[in-house]
Amino acid sequence: MSYCDTSRRAVLLAALALGGCGFRPLYGGGATAGPGRLFQSVRIEREAGEQGFRLHQSLVERLRPVEGVAPLALTTATQQVRTALAIAEDDQITRYNLQLITRYTLRRVDTGAIVAEGEVRSIAAYNAIPASQYATLVSEREVLRRAADETADKIVKRLAVAYDPAWGA
Repeated sequence: MSYCDTSRRAVLLAALALGGCGFRPLYGGGATAGPGRLFQSVRIEREAGEQGFRLHQSLVERLRPVEGVAPLALTTATQQVRTALAIAEDDQITRYNLQLITRYTLRRVDTGAIVAEGEVRSIAAYNAIPASQYATLVSEREVLRRAADETADKIVKRLAVAYDPAWGA
């Protein structure tokens, strides 16, 4: 028996074992089945403020909801925590961590029943330039965008993994 025959058998046995235990591809069926269909049937509610806007935009880019009446609504509540990391000899803070702690809830619109909920955390760092408030502001906004993108990625992945066809999406 050659190495190729052994490899083929191992792959075939692994595929059979995964199929037998209820394994299903996360995005099997594309946009018309499973999580793809879920993503299109969600209305994303926007939080107030810049962080709410950034997170909403990131979620819309990833979920690509269809216009019209959606059977599910995704709400988020985000807390922003900014922590000083580096302090120069003249007591100026030169580096910050920005942490977004987001609690999300996916509900059925018709009944209000919660179908999925959880919390995700994202951390991003930026430099503060004491001589330039503008550069610091630009850095802070960019890091907020990156943290919102990471938060949206985590929410989408968790919803995709938790997806159940009984949700009606």
